[in-house]
Amino acid sequence: MDICFDGVGQTAATFPAEGEVLPGMAVALTAGGAVRKGADGALPCGVALGGVRGGAAAVQIGGAAKVGYSGAAPGTGWQALACDGKGGVKIAATGGLQCLVLAVDAGTGTVVVKL
Repeated sequence: MDICFDGVGQTAATFPAEGEVLPGMAVALTAGGAVRKGADGALPCGVALGGVRGGAAAVQIGGAAKVGYSGAAPGTGWQALACDGKGGVKIAATGGLQCLVLAVDAGTGTVVVKL
């Protein structure tokens, strides 16, 4: 049996976008209330659902979302995560955003997190 978390509890919002924002990318808020690819160590505010159109991007800010990770694979359960500066997330060295990691796919380098 396959387990699928797609769309579970999904909440999305549209934000002004700065720089490169691609589907599936972990994004962070800027001081001006826009989103951009999260800098290394930044707290993610969500995952981009699509690319930038008209200077704005749809961002999933709640629910189960799939995103890439770098470094050591997060374990399932509650983990402190931060942006990795490459469009994914990583285990936070300090601080971080507490996210419930629902699934880890080491083969594809992705995790499903509840935002």
